[in-house]
Amino acid sequence: GLENKHSIGGVISFSYSDFHPHDIATILDGESIAVRAGHHCAQPLMEKLGVSATTRASFYVYNDTSDIDKLFNGLQKVRSVLT
Repeated sequence: GLENKHSIGGVISFSYSDFHPHDIATILDGESIAVRAGHHCAQPLMEKLGVSATTRASFYVYNDTSDIDKLFNGLQKVRSVLT
């Protein structure tokens, strides 16, 4: 097995003030990038943070830096499409 299972995955939740998370997820889906959009069963936290929803990307042992680059490029496309 893996020696340090605590360093093999991660989750990033983010929001753009001008773009709805569902719009972001739809555009990224068109680029074959799988993310989740919504409140992620954390409505009290979302309310406390003052956001209605976020976009969430998850990484695991099978992801590599090319996947991070693909997400970054996909987010650039989101900005170009929605602005």
